[in-house]
Amino acid sequence: MNKNNIHFQVHRTKEGTLIELISGLLVLLSLILSIVLFIKVREAGGAMLIQTGSIGFVVLLMLFLAYKPETFNIPDDSPAELFIVTVKFLRYVAVLMSLMSLGITLSAFLSFNPTVMMAGFGLLLVPLLCWYFYATIKIKRNKKHE
Repeated sequence: MNKNNIHFQVHRTKEGTLIELISGLLVLLSLILSIVLFIKVREAGGAMLIQTGSIGFVVLLMLFLAYKPETFNIPDDSPAELFIVTVKFLRYVAVLMSLMSLGITLSAFLSFNPTVMMAGFGLLLVPLLCWYFYATIKIKRNKKHE
């Protein structure tokens, strides 16, 4: 674990709370659909329960780590803005992963091919990654000019 010298704290915000609620509700809905699917079709439902549990754990971990900036692999001399952007990125990815979990479960529940949903997830993730890299580079550039 990286122990940064910067003493940055993540406080509760309306945005953070909203993101946590949305992520939790999406994972819960996915879990409910997985249980119903498990009752109807054991094989498909079992796979969906494992998928939902795995992604739900990752979402929970991302939201938990957003409040632990000392775990970020960010250089010690980085400005606080870099921590803020990283926290936002973690939260946004958690929402996307929750949506992905619900989409996979819903496609199995309705017997659809999940390819379109997975492509949509990828199409949403790529701009988010680009935003994060752009914001990181911009912050580092501004730091050099100070």
